[in-house]
Amino acid sequence: MSVWDPTIKLVFNHTTSQAAGEEWVSPVYTLPPDEVLEVYRMEIVPPVSAAGTIRKLRYVTIMIDGKEVETIRANSIMLPAEHQYNAGVAVDLGVPYLHRPITGVIPSPIEATCPKVKKGQTLGVKTVADEAIADTEPYSIVLKAARVRKEDKLREIVGVPVISVSFILDGDSYMKSPIPVSLDTFDELPGGLAQSKPQIFPFITWASNKVATTPNTWYDFDYPANVAHGWQNLSWNLVNKTEAYLIRYLAVIPHSNSKAARLFTEGRITNPEFPTRPLPEENYFYPPMYFDTSVNANLKRAGPVPIKPPYLFHGVKGGIQVIDNGTSIPANGVIVEVYGTKFELR
Repeated sequence: MSVWDPTIKLVFNHTTSQAAGEEWVSPVYTLPPDEVLEVYRMEIVPPVSAAGTIRKLRYVTIMIDGKEVETIRANSIMLPAEHQYNAGVAVDLGVPYLHRPITGVIPSPIEATCPKVKKGQTLGVKTVADEAIADTEPYSIVLKAARVRKEDKLREIVGVPVISVSFILDGDSYMKSPIPVSLDTFDELPGGLAQSKPQIFPFITWASNKVATTPNTWYDFDYPANVAHGWQNLSWNLVNKTEAYLIRYLAVIPHSNSKAARLFTEGRITNPEFPTRPLPEENYFYPPMYFDTSVNANLKRAGPVPIKPPYLFHGVKGGIQVIDNGTSIPANGVIVEVYGTKFELR
């Protein structure tokens, strides 16, 4: 029987203890041999201590047939559940092709970044704890997805027999052959792990300053000097155009000594600064949630803040930077959260 489900909810509930640094991998759904699926949203219901502090997950990501979607590295407060009272605004992982009957249009390749799972594959989640989590501090990972069963229904829902996956970045054309709409080739579309290059993926990551800032000096989140993990690198040399980043949303959890943040491109005359002072002062890039639940209790529908238009790093040197107010920010004093699109161009 052919089926179209524009929304299904898949939930992983973690109810045991987890040591600091410990990885936990769990399958949540195995697709039948006649079904494909797009994950368009991931939500995290975080672990909370008895004292009311949200425990830190180093990252949460999606697994497809045992392989990580390596461009997704969300901590425990970046992707709050939509239903939670006063939680931050949820962020989608892209626009699904399988929502075409609802939206009325086929998304562009740059929009259609939802992770894609083809027939017979297993969808799962991976979490890594950043601090010890007790068995009395459960948490949940919620995946929202659209799915279709049967080849004919898939083509009906998408609306075309082939999909163009070529795109343009800042005047440069990146050409590929169109992808047939089929159960076998679904994960070759943008967001899929079987894409040939140029590839397009959702990009969700965060970084904290590994070392103290130098007063009145912009801090680069470059690996390995200034961030602890390679996936936290937010300082890029993209001159050879092997990669590009399109930043759609930004959030900052500031330190008391924080002053501002910016999206910096080397050689650009203007690199606007945005205030990122702690409450009750102005923070332009408000985060979706804080680790302190007492602060979250007073929030309404907070960030992350959309970048309009989205900021493209392509063929340049640059990145995301912060600066203190003249007094150094101690190590791990500020957190920057980034949401967007990553391009593997060559």
